[in-house]
Amino acid sequence: MSSTSEHEKYTRVWIKYPECARIIQRYSDENEHLHILCNYEAIGLIIIYFNKDKATELHNLCITSVTLDKIITKFILIDISLPSISDLTITDKSNLAQDILRLKDQIQSENILLILEQRCIHLFGFIDIVRVVEKQIEEIKTKYASSTFKLSLESKQINFLLDVYYEELKALETNFQDAAIIEPLRNGEFTAPSYVHDRIEKEIMALTSLCMPINFEIQEEAFGVIAHNECTNLKNIGRQYKCQIEIEKKPTSKIYEIPKTLAQDHISNKLTAAAIRILKGDLAEQKVDLVVVSSTSLYLCDGILKKAGESVKKEYNAAANRSSLEPLEIDSGQLLCRKLLFLTWQINQTSQEAFYQSIRNFVSKAVQHAIKAHHTSIAFPAIGCGKYNFDKNIVANEMLIEAQTQLLSANVLLQINFVILPTENDVFNIFQAKLESLQKGNVEINDTQIEYNLTTITTTIISNSTDKQEECKKALNSHVNKSILVREHCQQHVLKKWTQPAINAFYKYCFHQHVVLDMNILIGYCKLSGSKESVTEAENEYYREQTKQSEQARLMAIARDIIWAFEKDDKNWEKYVPELNALIEDAFISKLQTFKYSDNKSVEYVIDFTQNIETCVNTQLQRLIIRHADAGLPPHWMLQTENVARFSLDENSNEYKDIGALFHTTMANECIVILRIERIQNKQWYTQYNSYKRFSPKKDTEKKLFHGCRQKSVDLIVNSFFNRSFAGVNGWFAFTLRNLCKNKMSLFAGVLYGQGAYFSAKASYSHGYAMPSTQNGERYMFVVSVIVGNSTRGNTNMKIPPPGFDSTTDGDHIFVTYRDDQAYAEYLIVYK
Repeated sequence: MSSTSEHEKYTRVWIKYPECARIIQRYSDENEHLHILCNYEAIGLIIIYFNKDKATELHNLCITSVTLDKIITKFILIDISLPSISDLTITDKSNLAQDILRLKDQIQSENILLILEQRCIHLFGFIDIVRVVEKQIEEIKTKYASSTFKLSLESKQINFLLDVYYEELKALETNFQDAAIIEPLRNGEFTAPSYVHDRIEKEIMALTSLCMPINFEIQEEAFGVIAHNECTNLKNIGRQYKCQIEIEKKPTSKIYEIPKTLAQDHISNKLTAAAIRILKGDLAEQKVDLVVVSSTSLYLCDGILKKAGESVKKEYNAAANRSSLEPLEIDSGQLLCRKLLFLTWQINQTSQEAFYQSIRNFVSKAVQHAIKAHHTSIAFPAIGCGKYNFDKNIVANEMLIEAQTQLLSANVLLQINFVILPTENDVFNIFQAKLESLQKGNVEINDTQIEYNLTTITTTIISNSTDKQEECKKALNSHVNKSILVREHCQQHVLKKWTQPAINAFYKYCFHQHVVLDMNILIGYCKLSGSKESVTEAENEYYREQTKQSEQARLMAIARDIIWAFEKDDKNWEKYVPELNALIEDAFISKLQTFKYSDNKSVEYVIDFTQNIETCVNTQLQRLIIRHADAGLPPHWMLQTENVARFSLDENSNEYKDIGALFHTTMANECIVILRIERIQNKQWYTQYNSYKRFSPKKDTEKKLFHGCRQKSVDLIVNSFFNRSFAGVNGWFAFTLRNLCKNKMSLFAGVLYGQGAYFSAKASYSHGYAMPSTQNGERYMFVVSVIVGNSTRGNTNMKIPPPGFDSTTDGDHIFVTYRDDQAYAEYLIVYK
């Protein structure tokens, strides 16, 4: 018979481990009085046992619980915890874990069971053996128990180790798996078992024996532009040579003057400034070809539309719904101007430069539109000075500079007016002051210089070896020299052909590329300094701009006396814009058979030189083209180096006598003393007039007429032209204002026969508008060549001549023109 018992108090853990059966079975094998059969079953550990000495009698087969308790107490199960840094289950085991595993291998044959978990050991077996093994395990734990040790290090040594020898410390931490070095070192400590403490400390301290630091200042200016981005690279170079790099940055600035252009090919700075005026008044009452309205200003926009009339308002609303960003030109309705241009001012305040550029973009878009649409006068409001209340100096500066830049770039005659409300005296004064500065001949008020923010770097090289310090210094110097590039270009005479906008644009390009540009136009010198990549890009841009400027100069030179035009309708021709004219002439003299181009609306055209036909690619409509070789300047003109010049005639010359006779003949016996007669030599104006004359089928309608004006208007007319937006103000309008007060006239003579430029065949009539100078009593009258063409009687509402006519008249001696190239002021008579 057998007796089965489960002693829950002592054996509930045993049943977890099948190997326990082997140990218990060992107890039976060593005790000859007791038979035990121990098996591990699904329900637990089954132990069958009986006393063999008493097994002869049935009732002796049973063993009491007391006897069973004695058997159970022969065994013990204990748990031993391990440190958190030890894991008995991973492949890469710590030294402590390896010693535990070796101990397990040694005791496998003994009466003990050793079960390993992640950070715990279970021991089961005979009590004496378990206690012995427990002691051995505790000794192993003690051997590998980690303690924190303080190192005698200064903070600079600690920083040096972590910066330069981080990888070596990491490797040291890996070699001594029971040690922690990197993180504790930040506090000047490390954690390790006592048996490896001395070895670790010795290796760490060997790295911290620092030499005297050496300083290395990077003096190259070209590196100063990029130094703020190079600190990381410099420190990494130091680490390669086992050196720590401390960097001291000293910000500095250097100002470079932007040189002025020497190019005076097309138009002078004073001429462009003369074509710009500041007026007080209402924008809606301006007599110009084009009034620019900022659609961003709802107050201005609504006011203009209300005065223009309901039909204009409907046209604007319909067009604005289709596109609000593109320039919108519509009829002016009841206003005095010919057309209205609605333009959105896309205000950008992300940066100061972005804001300045948004103002310039507004002006440039409007001016370019006016030029492409062949308008001759344009009026702007002072944007941003009302509700937005932006800095008036900035607005005036950017608007006027951009207006002048556009005039310089386009090389056309265009009158630009800036109209200020009569109540805005401060705005008017600011705009006027800026314009006066331009009129002194300065191309720009702003952008005369550019400031670079540079950084001077001084490095401190820290190391435990003087040899490494010297090697590191050489490596740093080598890196600096390899990182920067200085390019010098001498005898660049083509720089003298660069326009001011091109010079300014290249300086700004270099600035944004972090390239220092030093340019001397007079001697043809250009120096580029900065990072190798940036200088290379800037140098490529320089070559591109050189080519562009040379090409522009070449094109303008070859096309200077050549005019290309296309037939608008029967006997009427229209000239191509100057840039396109030059490209067409270049293609023609290159003996190309065809030339393709796109207009400002992206419509493509093909010119066939063999047939003198231009074809629209989209519609296939054709029109005739013509090439006209200009006769050049009059042979009697004096030699001049600038675009505009004035020469006093010799009183004994036939030229003086002829003009004097013409003047006296129509002065109706007025007591007049001619002080001098000046010949006006405006090359650009004359070329445009002569071109119009040669293309006009009414060239035989040229007349010599007169135009009287005030002294202050003389330079405006000489340097530009008779623009209808100020012709009345300079002579006619001033006279009629005076007469208005006396005679209470209902109409001004300046607009009585149309809203254009007025001339008279009678010098005595124009004499009424040649107001005497308050300084010396001198009067001024122009003798003007005018192509009157077909003329019809005008009225005050006419902004352009009726179809089929070229000018308007009073039917007697007054003629009104509407094109700038329709008249040319040949002479100025100064008299009393």
